[in-house]
Amino acid sequence: MRRNQLSIRIGRFGLMVAAVAAASGLRAEPSAKAGRHMSYYEVRRGLFALSKIKTAPIVMLGDSLTEAGPWTDLTGCLSIANRGIGGDTTAKLRDRLDDIVALHPRAIFLMIGVNDITLNVPGDATAANLRAILDRLGATDAHLFVSYVLPVAARYPKKRVNKEIPKLNDVIAKLTAGRPRITMIEARPSLGGADGYLREEFSYDGLQLTPKGYAVLRDAIAPYVAKYCVP
Repeated sequence: MRRNQLSIRIGRFGLMVAAVAAASGLRAEPSAKAGRHMSYYEVRRGLFALSKIKTAPIVMLGDSLTEAGPWTDLTGCLSIANRGIGGDTTAKLRDRLDDIVALHPRAIFLMIGVNDITLNVPGDATAANLRAILDRLGATDAHLFVSYVLPVAARYPKKRVNKEIPKLNDVIAKLTAGRPRITMIEARPSLGGADGYLREEFSYDGLQLTPKGYAVLRDAIAPYVAKYCVP
């Protein structure tokens, strides 16, 4: 009987706590089970949603090559929001453009597309997504800096990827041509070898960049970052 009374009291107490939390606008922590079912993409977008940054003069936008770059440290600009997500595709990036536009950036640095190739996304679909991305970002006041997709190293296991990257870059060149608010970032000559592959010293796994690789990217964008970096 005492145990039943204790259980009832505990249950009532739990209901009271939940009511107080609801009244005060507090949210319960998500369960561990729910967290285990989140994708990395969902985690990154969830973290972006928690950001206290409401505006950002410069946004770095792309996949893992963007995410892994410590851009504030590399450039010395404190006004950068890194919105890279490892594994991102043109379709997923297209779906999150509202979050980027909401930051009211003055400059956006974009590199995207290699994961479309590794995931066998049809070229027409990639091109359509890229066109939509450029149209959406081009409708803002931001200046868009678009990087050509970098080659992978010869030791990268998916050998066909490097053969497809030039085709993707041709598409990027055609889609960006004639758009006055787009500046192309060309780092391939400094990073690639005569064989068309990414030079070994610039990648530690065939795809992701070493510090030397990021130094090349930093130098390629440094003049533009300096122009648009504001307090």
